[in-house]
Amino acid sequence: MGWNLRFFLLGAILMPVEALVEAKFDNFPTDIAVIGAGIGGASSAYYLRKLFGSDVSIDMYEPHSVGGRLATAKIDDKEFESGGSIIHPKNHYMVKFAEELGLKHRKSLPSQFALYNGQEFVFTESSSSLLTLAKLLWRYGWDCVRLNKLIGQTLTHFENIYTLQDGGNAYSSVEELLYAMGGTRFVNMTQKSVTEGLKEEGFSARFINELAMAAMRENYGQTVDIPFFVGAVSLAGAQEGLWAVEGGNKRVPEELVKTAKVNLIPGEVSKVMLDKSGDRPKFLLQYQVKDPNDNQILTEQKGYDIVIVATPLNEGISNITFADLPTPLPEVKGKFHRTVANFVQGKLNAEYFGILDPKSAPTGIMTVNADILFNSIGKHNPVTIPKDYSPVGPESEDAVWKVFSQRPLTDSEIGQLFTVVKKTQVVDWLAYPRYTCPGHLGTFVLHDGLYYVNNIEWAASAMEMSAIGGRNVALLSYNWWHGLDGKVDPGRTTKTEL
Repeated sequence: MGWNLRFFLLGAILMPVEALVEAKFDNFPTDIAVIGAGIGGASSAYYLRKLFGSDVSIDMYEPHSVGGRLATAKIDDKEFESGGSIIHPKNHYMVKFAEELGLKHRKSLPSQFALYNGQEFVFTESSSSLLTLAKLLWRYGWDCVRLNKLIGQTLTHFENIYTLQDGGNAYSSVEELLYAMGGTRFVNMTQKSVTEGLKEEGFSARFINELAMAAMRENYGQTVDIPFFVGAVSLAGAQEGLWAVEGGNKRVPEELVKTAKVNLIPGEVSKVMLDKSGDRPKFLLQYQVKDPNDNQILTEQKGYDIVIVATPLNEGISNITFADLPTPLPEVKGKFHRTVANFVQGKLNAEYFGILDPKSAPTGIMTVNADILFNSIGKHNPVTIPKDYSPVGPESEDAVWKVFSQRPLTDSEIGQLFTVVKKTQVVDWLAYPRYTCPGHLGTFVLHDGLYYVNNIEWAASAMEMSAIGGRNVALLSYNWWHGLDGKVDPGRTTKTEL
């Protein structure tokens, strides 16, 4: 027996049976494109590199900054989170990324929140955790215990995805992924509102209309009419142990991109075309990039074996078109919700909120109805906190506040909320989906070799969800390339019509 035949047989023994029988291609891809450098695109690139190895070339297209909606705003010489601000301690991927990339947890500083109904505070946190618990029990009864139970159960099911993805499993749609996590429970949670879901769980109208409403307005700028699944993700932010990355949460995608050794192209993709003229199909990307010599906009084109779309394709966000595909793309449903972060350096108008002593003003004010001028007001600390850093109080003119609202606030409106305004900055963007109920759950697969991360946001828009979506499309790519069909949507026998 010749050495070549011996080598082949040894390889066949070691190769998974699925790959041996069904492999579509006899080698690894040479070129992969990732469109978008937010947390979804960055995590996709990270896992693509792990799966396909060092020889494949990964180009990442990003016309703006790495990090996408994980960004900061600068006031004086300090930066403050303008995008995703908190990470749950059970967000496995975000925790793992920080550990692997050597990123530190930001120092936690004391804060005090209150719920405001437009006329008065209906609840104010105390500096004593025991007193706060007593006040919560007095106003909301055992709903606080129910909340911990609900979040605990949700997280227990949620954590199933990590084991499944570690095993190489991938899911063709958001529905399939949610079903793998929590069975019909998670899928059904996308089809009922927060109000409906919490009522079924035994929560009181007061809890729903105050605590739950405040969480939805602060985290998603919307109300308890949004789907229950995204509402549960939002309510998980009420638990202890939340953290953020020293230097800003944007450092996670920045470091993931470096670790993945991508070729970062500062271009904007305008068209994705399927080219069948060669030995095997490829995708041609047409993109615009600025010539560094004369600032002229150049249109260029490049071919890829696999393409990952990691930017929302929804109206108002993306202008990417797709051509020469054998079947039309699945419809991209829904619009994104406008969110405005008004940064104000100045002194809070305590009198506006009926507070006599400005020093006793809460550092976080959440609102409980949709008629109020703002969604929330929070005093923020910089993303980089020196060891000798001493936070200023709510009465200080140097305090920096982030005011979330549905639109930019006028100078007179800012003047109502603050007695002293030293500096302002407005971040106005389409930050997350405009959720409707029942929700819609789209596909990750646009075509063999063409995958879409951002549909996962229609289940819930969060850093961890995007990281899960990023790993899922990397696994879909790998399983498709190697013919591992048994690793896609394993174990599902029935589907829910959505």
